[in-house]
Amino acid sequence: MDDIEEVLETLRIFYGNLEKLRLMEGPEMLLPGRTQTYHQTLEGAEQAYGKIETIISALGHDLNRQRDRLNEGVRRYAEE
Repeated sequence: MDDIEEVLETLRIFYGNLEKLRLMEGPEMLLPGRTQTYHQTLEGAEQAYGKIETIISALGHDLNRQRDRLNEGVRRYAEE
């Protein structure tokens, strides 16, 4: 899976879990197993969010490296 597909799949997981959390209501937490489902869904959303943050951070670092590399080339060729 390439980077874009990984990001898209992770976003799908995140949004899916977030939607499940939005649909949960306080009173249903009294039903058997609902608290466990809530915790599992929340954990899944948090893991996906962390992965998204990591991917975006790596992309930001790559962007900065490319900008620095190109700025250095522009500076060097402007001096010649």
